[in-house]
Amino acid sequence: MSEHTAAMRWHRRPLATLGSLAARFSGVRASAIYGLSGGAFAAGNLLLARSMEVAEFGRFALAIALFNIFAVVAPIGLDQVMLRHRIALRPGLLALLVAVAAGFGAAVGIALVLLAGFGTLEAMMVALAILGGGLIFVIGARLRAALRELEALAAATAASWLLLGIGMLGLVVPMPDALLPLALFAGGNLACAGLGFAALARPGRTAPGEPVRIPWREATSLLSIVAIGAITIQLERLLVPVALTLSDLALFSVLASVALFPFRMASAGAGFGLVPKLRITQDRATRLRLVRDELLSVGALLAAATLGVVVAAPFVAHVLTAGRYEIGLGLVLAACFNGGAKVLQALPRAILIGCGTERDMALLSRWGWLGMMAGVACAFVFAPWGLVGVICGIGLGSLAGSLPAAWLAASRLKG
Repeated sequence: MSEHTAAMRWHRRPLATLGSLAARFSGVRASAIYGLSGGAFAAGNLLLARSMEVAEFGRFALAIALFNIFAVVAPIGLDQVMLRHRIALRPGLLALLVAVAAGFGAAVGIALVLLAGFGTLEAMMVALAILGGGLIFVIGARLRAALRELEALAAATAASWLLLGIGMLGLVVPMPDALLPLALFAGGNLACAGLGFAALARPGRTAPGEPVRIPWREATSLLSIVAIGAITIQLERLLVPVALTLSDLALFSVLASVALFPFRMASAGAGFGLVPKLRITQDRATRLRLVRDELLSVGALLAAATLGVVVAAPFVAHVLTAGRYEIGLGLVLAACFNGGAKVLQALPRAILIGCGTERDMALLSRWGWLGMMAGVACAFVFAPWGLVGVICGIGLGSLAGSLPAAWLAASRLKG
């Protein structure tokens, strides 16, 4: 039996399930799992903040923030390429990915020693965590391409659950400095990568890859798109202290915890299962149905998130901060607009990665950078209106980059 024939037979089973309710509305499931993992991430951080010295927790938090950025870009776009092409994860390619991820980790570790005063062992743990996290993203992409969605979600959210476990351990095991939690985090990521490779190696569970030539130009565009997404999530935290004040940044941090959180999770889940399904579906009617179902599920999530935030966010912020931070309706509505804009930004990206061309990836990358620059410009233009203005300005920028992408995505679906 040829490799191509085997792959086609393997795909019949997933394709046959596309009409099931769970498959049609997998965006809800993905967002729900991302939501739980986001809660785990927040709880782990809070537990460690209780058990660690303030300065040491700050160092640990800095390391985790760098992990969240560099583990995403460590696969240099090849994880996204694997969603579009059935590329075999052969020893040579795996060695390249390990070397590049290790290089990113080493660079971050050296910067931490030279610029942030980290010890050598602490920096090594950060480097190993980035290596493991980068490999986990590759594993998750391979699992997504195989339509093994639950396993892919487990890989994508592994770091959050690791952080929760470390935080719970900190309640009984003294963690006076950042070294032990960083070592546990690094070891956990490497262990999860090992388990992921074992899952991929199970016979008959994954379609065989093809020894095709890697489209490096496309990989570069996809890496750019991933980097834009990672920076966009942090854009408000970067711009608020520059356009306004540190007090506004503190208020935004509270707002993000009680109002932007559900939208961030919906954005992460939007399109998670859509990309691989679009890649293996050539029928125009089926693709349109898949996108329609995704839009319905995401729309329902946005409506529920908006209602819940408007009703509960001011009260939750008041209770959790003992009245130190008060969030008015204007801030809540601004957060809903900003969060919804970023969720809508994720859908055209997923559609184009699923059924766009290599040229489309380059256009999507350029529009993403233009949207980010528009967000930065609008943030300063609307800064005289305070935090509400900055948040809405960044949301407008996100929409500006999304509109041409949405138009192109609609064209590809009709074509």
